[in-house]
Order: sequence, then C-alpha cells, then structure tokens
Amino acid sequence: MRGLETFSQLTWRAGSTKAEQLVVAAGVRVEDRPLYQHRGLMLDTGRTYFPVADILRTIDAMAGNKMNVFHWHITDSQSFPIELPSEPALAEKGAYGDDMRYTVEDVTRIVEFAMSRGVRVVPEIDAPGHTASWAGAYPEVVSCAGKFWLPDANDWGSRLAAEPGSGQLNPLKAKTFEVMANVINDVTSLFPDGFYHAGADEVTPGCWQADPSIQADIANGGTLSQLLEKYVRAVHPHVVSKNRTAVFWEDVLLDATVNVSASLIPPATTILQTWNNGSNNTKLIVQAGYRAIVSSASFYYLDCGHGDFVGNNAVYDDPRSDYDTNGGSWCGPFKTWQRVYDYDIAHGLTAEEAKLVIGGEVALWTEQADTTVLDARIWPRASAMAEALWSGNRDATGKKRYAEATDRLNDWRQRMVGRGVRAEPIQPLWCRTRPGMCDLVR
Repeated sequence: MRGLETFSQLTWRAGSTKAEQLVVAAGVRVEDRPLYQHRGLMLDTGRTYFPVADILRTIDAMAGNKMNVFHWHITDSQSFPIELPSEPALAEKGAYGDDMRYTVEDVTRIVEFAMSRGVRVVPEIDAPGHTASWAGAYPEVVSCAGKFWLPDANDWGSRLAAEPGSGQLNPLKAKTFEVMANVINDVTSLFPDGFYHAGADEVTPGCWQADPSIQADIANGGTLSQLLEKYVRAVHPHVVSKNRTAVFWEDVLLDATVNVSASLIPPATTILQTWNNGSNNTKLIVQAGYRAIVSSASFYYLDCGHGDFVGNNAVYDDPRSDYDTNGGSWCGPFKTWQRVYDYDIAHGLTAEEAKLVIGGEVALWTEQADTTVLDARIWPRASAMAEALWSGNRDATGKKRYAEATDRLNDWRQRMVGRGVRAEPIQPLWCRTRPGMCDLVR
C-alpha cells in the first residue's frame, strides 16, 4: 500500500487541458521503510464535533502521507459525542445535540475505512479530568461540575479546570468505576486496535479540593495523588484485561502535584504520550523504561498561535500582546511546517533510550477549529511530520534538508488539493513553478 502511494507520487499530469499527458518518472529505484512505526494525528472531537465525512477525508489524507495512526480524542469536558450501548445517557446528556453524536454504525464505518487504508484508529476517552460532560448523565460522580472554571482570575492556582468547563470524576464514588468499566468494555469492543488511550492529563487540584467528600478524605490524611492512584489502580488492569496496551498522557507520572507511582503503570503494558517541556520530558519517560509517543506542544500542536479562546481577557490590553510574545496563546507562536519538520523526536537521547520512542503525533485541539478550517489547520504541516518520521529530516551527511523539502512539500500540497483536501499554501505559485528561486540561500 505504501509502495503504491510512492508510485502514484512519481506521476504527473503535463501539457494543456486539450492535450494533457501523464508523465511517469523512469529509471527510478526506491528502497524505502519508515524510521518510526507510529506516525499519527490526534483529532479532538470533544470540543468540536466533526461530521463523519470530515474524519474520513482526514484519514484518507493520512494514508496519502503514509501516516498510520488516527488518535481519536473522542470526549472531553465540553461534550461526550459517542453513543455507547451500555451507557447511552452519556451521549444523550453529554453531546452537543442529537445530530452531533457518533453512532455505533459511524464508528464501524470509520474504523473499517481506516483499516482499508492502513490506518489504525486509537480511541481516547479522557478521564478522570476533562469529564464535565459526564455530569449530565451522572452528576453524583463528577466533582465541581458546572462551576465557573477560574473563580479568582488573579490566582491560576485556584482554577477548577485547565480551561472551561469544570468537572472531573470522583474516585471515591463506587458509581464512578461502574460507569468507567462499562465505557471501557464498550469502547474496546467498538475499536479493535491494540491501544486504548485512557487520558489522565491535567487532573486539577482545585476541582477535587472543592468536593465535600474529597475534603473529608483529605482531612483524614488522604492526598490527591492517592485519589488518582485509586482511579488508575482500577482502570489500568481493566484496560489490560481487554488485551489492550494502556496509553496515558505523561501527566499521570510526571505531573508535579497529582501523579501515580510507576508500579501502578508497568512499562510492559503502558505507553506514555508526552506533550510538555519538549525533549526533556521524553527523556524522563524513556529513562523510566516506558515507550514514548512524542506530541510536544512546542513543535507538534497544530492549534497553537491563534491567540486564546477565553473571553474577557485583559492580556490584549497590552499593545505589545502580539509582538515578541506568545500572542496570548499559552503554546504560541504558530507552529510552522518548518518548525514541525525540523524537530528530532529523539533529541538528546542515547541510542538505547531512542529505541523506546515508538513515534510521534501531531495534535489538533479544537477550541478554535471546526469543519470550515479543518483541512488547512492540519495540512500540509502534518505532512512535514510524516516525512520526518518516515524518511528523517536530514540528508546522508546529517545536514537538515529543509531547502529541498520546501519544493517537495510545495508539490505535495498541490497534489493534496487535487485529491480534495483543502491544504493551505506554503508559497505563492511563482515559487512552485521556479524551484529554488524562493530560497533564502542558493
């Protein structure tokens, strides 16, 4: 399948519309294999619902780019859009609307479509944080649901969530684990992939501390980390019992305030996905013996650089707010294709440590993205990562090859547009028709 894709990219249409010809490269020998086994894209459908057609088009474009993992971040605090047979109330009460849900039939169609193109679909149900959307169905198991997420705007430490809205599962409630078990059972039956992403990022202390039952537990000597351990101690073995490898965001181990002991998430059955502190956290993960998926926000977050989505934000009172700063965006500036392409996901690792990096994923969080901008937010920047993880970003001498990559990406972007993907341009047409003439250095 990948070889046929390569072959298709060695053909061009040439001539006028009246006398069009198909030109095929000759005298070419290709010996090819990927550097990394995991070359993924994460799409968040919890904050914004995307029609099935958008997802299918995205997966089809991934296959064209020889990417092989669609990480589907299905749920979040804002909505619970997937219908689960054992827990129908979660979507009934947690989706944005009846027409903004993914049915069992939708999921089957997406999974089968992806498999036919050599793309795995890895589901993520983020918990115990990012679960405000569960409160419509089960208010008794969600702490601090419906409260304003930042009670004191001058004190970030008082926040109830990383962003609106607030709410996270309460591990002291037996009902929490009853519901979670049903969710895991249903999701693992719908998605045949060997990975189950269990989330566990950004567990916010303020939310749990605002819950009366947790306040009583803390008064009796309990800690927030012990709460998270109670949750993970139940969830991780359940995931493994379904013959799945559990994937967690790095926070579960590396968060400075709320984390778990490594003994609860054995490296043999656990993969950690890193998003903070660039190569530093990747090194911490592999040094602890875990396989790593790299999604560094400094390089691979495709949503960064569009400012912040929260309103009533005084940061923009500063006339220099978008000059020589992050422009109000915590992960600004915008991650250009060059930024994506030049990142070495095994930077700073020894040869042995690098073996534990199974690959990377670009991520599109969707606070400021919907169907109207989806293609342009992803492509062709995701293509830059796809090439770097397949072929590397250096030539035979070890020199970064971004100069030749520019012309190649320019051509590939045009091909994607021809395939119905509205990828954004990286140069004017003048440059594409004059390879090398728009370089900074000849």
